[in-house]
Amino acid sequence: MAHHDGRAVSIPTNGHFASRPAETEKTSRQPTQERRGVPASRESILVASLFSSPASIVLSNAVGILVMLISWQWTGDGTFSALAAIAILVLLGRMATLVRYRLACHEGEGHQALRRWDLEFQIGATLFAVLQGICCFHAIAATTLPAVQILNVIAAVAFASGYVARNAARPKYVIIQVLCLCIPMMVALERSNQPSYRTIAIFIILYMMTNFVIVLSLNRNLKALADASAAAQDKEASSRKHAEQAHLALRSMTHGLVTFDASLVCELQNDRHGDLYGVGAETNDLEAMLAGAIKARRLSRSDATLIRQDVNRTLRQQATSARELTTPCGSTLLVHAKPTDTGGVLLVTEDFTERKLTQQKIETLARTDPLTGLANRHELDRMLASIGPGFREGIGSVAILYIDLDDFKTVNDSLGHGVGDKVLVAIAKRIRSAFRQTDFLARFGGDEFVAIIPSADGEISLAAAERLMLALAPPVIVGDRKFTIGASIGIAIGPRHGLDGDSLMTAADLALYEAKTTGKNRASQFQPEMASSFKRRTELENEMREGLGSGQFEVHYQPIVEIASRRVVALEALLRWNHPAKGRISPAEFIPIAERSDLISDLGEWVLRSAAADIVRLPSEVSVSINVSPMQFRQPGRLVAAIRSIIEDRHVPAERLELELTESVLVDDTEQTLATMAELRALGVRFSLDDFGTGYASIGYLATYSFDKVKIDRSFASVILENDASRSIVELVQHLAERIGFTVVAEGLESQVQVEAIAATGICLAQGYFFGRPEPIGPLAKRLAVSTVISED
Repeated sequence: MAHHDGRAVSIPTNGHFASRPAETEKTSRQPTQERRGVPASRESILVASLFSSPASIVLSNAVGILVMLISWQWTGDGTFSALAAIAILVLLGRMATLVRYRLACHEGEGHQALRRWDLEFQIGATLFAVLQGICCFHAIAATTLPAVQILNVIAAVAFASGYVARNAARPKYVIIQVLCLCIPMMVALERSNQPSYRTIAIFIILYMMTNFVIVLSLNRNLKALADASAAAQDKEASSRKHAEQAHLALRSMTHGLVTFDASLVCELQNDRHGDLYGVGAETNDLEAMLAGAIKARRLSRSDATLIRQDVNRTLRQQATSARELTTPCGSTLLVHAKPTDTGGVLLVTEDFTERKLTQQKIETLARTDPLTGLANRHELDRMLASIGPGFREGIGSVAILYIDLDDFKTVNDSLGHGVGDKVLVAIAKRIRSAFRQTDFLARFGGDEFVAIIPSADGEISLAAAERLMLALAPPVIVGDRKFTIGASIGIAIGPRHGLDGDSLMTAADLALYEAKTTGKNRASQFQPEMASSFKRRTELENEMREGLGSGQFEVHYQPIVEIASRRVVALEALLRWNHPAKGRISPAEFIPIAERSDLISDLGEWVLRSAAADIVRLPSEVSVSINVSPMQFRQPGRLVAAIRSIIEDRHVPAERLELELTESVLVDDTEQTLATMAELRALGVRFSLDDFGTGYASIGYLATYSFDKVKIDRSFASVILENDASRSIVELVQHLAERIGFTVVAEGLESQVQVEAIAATGICLAQGYFFGRPEPIGPLAKRLAVSTVISED
C-alpha cells in the first residue's frame, strides 16, 4: 500500500480511511430481477440508448410536422393540417416522456420499470410513424401535385431510416414502425395507375427488407455492446463491494494490524493496532511505533527488543513467528510477524488477556478438585505416570501416602452430604498444612486423598504421616457441631515397593487396607506379607459371584426430577448387595473389587437386564439411567451385544435407556470409546457423563464426546452459595450445555436452598435426597403410576 507524506494510512474502527475523508458512495443495488434470462443491467443500457439524444428526436419530429404543414400550404388540403395538429400533440407527449426519463433516477431499476419506459417511448414513436405514413398515403392518393408527393415520399423514407438507426435496441418495434411508414406509401403508389409509381413500390419493398436486415445486425451489435457494458458495470460494482468489505473488515477487526515495507516504514495500520500500542496514524516506521508503545507503557523495552528481533528475522528468513508478551499494564498480547508478498512484514497483534484467563480457568478446572482445591484424579494419574520414567532417569526415591478418612461415611449418612462436604473442605486444609509446598496432594475419591513426596524414605514418609494425624486430631467445627475425623494411611516407597506409579498405588492400597483392619487412625507401611490381606478381597469376589447366581443382588432406583415441575423424568439404577451372612454390603466396598475383575461385566449386564424388566412398569415418559463401568467399555463387543440383545429380546424402547459413564471411561482409549458410543447410539441408546468435575474433569470431553446429559457432582451443590468459583463453574457448564446441546443434572441436592441455588444457574434437572432416596421398583412404580410429580412435602 502506498503511503503519503511519510505517514501510514490509518483505518479507524468507526470511520473511514484517513486518506479518503469523503464518504464512500453507496453502491449497493437492489437484487437483479430476471426476465427471460436477461439481466436488468443489460436491459437498462438498451433502454437508455432509446433516450440517448432527446434533441434529435424533437428535431426529427418537428421536421415531420413541417412536412405536413408545407403539404397543407401547397395544396390547401385540411387533412394535412389535422395530421399536423395531432402530430404536435404526439410530439408534446414524447417530449414529456423524455423530460421525465432525464429527471428520474435509473440506478437499480428492475425489469418492470424498464418495461414501462420502453413501452412509453415506443408508443410515441409508433404513433408518429402512423401519422407520417397516413400523410404520405394522402399526398400520393389524394393530391396531384408532384412536389407534395415527392416531399412526403422523401420524408417517409428518411424517417424509416431514422427509426432503423435510432431504435435498433428494439428491432420488433422498428419493423412495426417501418411498416407503418412504408405500407401506406406502397399502397398509394400501387393505386396511382402510374407504371413508374408501381415500380417505385417494388423498390420500397426491397428498401424495407434491407432496413430489416440492417436493424437486426445493429441490434446484435448493440446487445453485444450492452452485455460488455453491463459486465463492466457489474465487475466495477463487485470490485467496489469487495473493497468496501475489506475496509469494513479492517475497521471491525479485533486484532491490531500494521504492515511495513522492506525498509520497515509503515504502510497501513488500523485503529485497533493504535489502541493496543498507544500510537497514532502519524507513526512513520517500526522504531517510532516501538518508541511510542514504550512511552505509552504498552510495551517494556525488553518486549520492544523481542518484537524488533522477530520483525528483522521475518525480513531475513521470510518465515512467520509468534510471540506472547505480558505488557507493563498487565495485558497479554499475542504478536505474529508474517512476510508479505511485497517483501515487507505484516504484524498482527491480538489482545490475548481474556482468552488467557479463560484457558487458565479451564486448566484449573481440569486439574483441580472444585470442593477441596487439591489436585483431582486426572492430575494424580499424570503424576503417577511420571514416576516410572523418573526412576529410569535416576530419581532416587518417592513415597506415596494413600489417605482414607475413618468413618467419614457416617457423617454423610447421618447429617447429609452438605455437612460432609464442609468437613471435607476443612480436612483438606489440614492435609495441605501437614505437607511441604513441594509435595503433591490430590483428592482421589470421596474421602480418599493421595500425597506424593519426592526424595522420601520410610522414615520421612512416616514422619509426614505423623504430622498429618496430628493436624487432624483437633475436632472440625461446622456450625455448632464438632467432628473428630481420623485417617488411615497406607505408605509405599519406590522403587523398593514398586517400579512405577500403578504398582506403588497398589502397594499403598494394601498398606491402607492393613491400617484400616488393624485399628484405623494409623499409618501402615507396605510389607510384602500384606499381600495375604488380598485374600479376603478374593473371598469377597467369590462370594459376589455366588450371590449373583443366588439372587442376593437387587436394583434400587433414585429419581431424576425436573426442578420447575417436580416431574420425574428418569430413574438412576443403583446396585445393592444383600449378603445372607454379612448383611448389606456397601457398593463402595464391593464395586471396586468387581472393577478389578471381569465380574463387573457380569454385574453390569445383570443390572441392564433387571432395568429392562423394570422399565415396562414405569410410565412411558420416564427413562432409566444405568451406570456402566470402564471395564465394560474395555470389552466393547460384549457390551454392545448385550445391550442389543436386551433391546431386541425384551422389546425395550432404546431411547428410554441411558448409560452413565464416569470420566475414567474417557481416558482409556478415545477412539475405541467413541466407536463404541457411536455403535450404541445407532441402537437408540443415550449417554450421560456422571460425577463431572471430581475425577478426570476436562471441558474438552464435552466437545469430543456426544453426551445427552452431564451430571455435576454433589460437591458443587453444597458450596454453590458460599463459593463464587464453584458457582461460576456450574454456570460455565450450563452455558456450554446451551451452546453444545446437552442437559445438565445437579446431583446430591438435599435442601430447598440448594435446589433454588442450582435452579438460579439455569440447570433444570436435579437428583438427591431432597427429591427421593433410592428404593426398590415396586413401591416407586406404584407412586409413579398415579403421578410422576413428586409432592413438595
